[in-house]
Amino acid sequence: MTILRTLCCVALFGFTGAGAVSCISPPDYSDTPEIEFKNIYTQRFDRAIGTYDSVAVTVAFKDGDGDLGLNNGETSPPFNEFNIVGRDTIPNKYYNNYFMSLQVQETDGTYSDLPLTGLNFNSRYPLLTPESQGDRKAPLKGDLTLGLKIFQGSIQSFRPDLPMPLSVRFKVYIVDRALHESNTVLTSPITIR
Repeated sequence: MTILRTLCCVALFGFTGAGAVSCISPPDYSDTPEIEFKNIYTQRFDRAIGTYDSVAVTVAFKDGDGDLGLNNGETSPPFNEFNIVGRDTIPNKYYNNYFMSLQVQETDGTYSDLPLTGLNFNSRYPLLTPESQGDRKAPLKGDLTLGLKIFQGSIQSFRPDLPMPLSVRFKVYIVDRALHESNTVLTSPITIR
């Protein structure tokens, strides 16, 4: 009788555990990625290559179908580097999947976009979905950190009227493999000397 009672208790715990696991459902995120500004870090360096500010921007992300990131070798449409239009070669926006633009503080305290002709901070972040997952969709969340260098005087070459030290911030958004664009976030301001 004792063995039977013990087996019944073990079976009861087993069914209760299986029931609890089956009740846990994956988070319900949108298939369009969502990001949130998390942190910005800067450090000044004086090196043989020049004086620069090393900046690291971290955003938190979540995506319902987990289709985030690109491998370096992915250069076929829609991720090709250039589009041919007639006789012109035009950069393809979706070659990148991490988009970051610079805003500078004006003398009145407001921030405005600073177009950087021939220069941008856009880049690619690597494939975040495990290859073993294949085509199976699963929610994904985590952090992305992009590092960049801003060399002394580089911003003033676009806007010589800007006073030094300069307060800047960044606008950031990401794109998933289905070309869904996330919301845009603003970082906290940092000072560039």
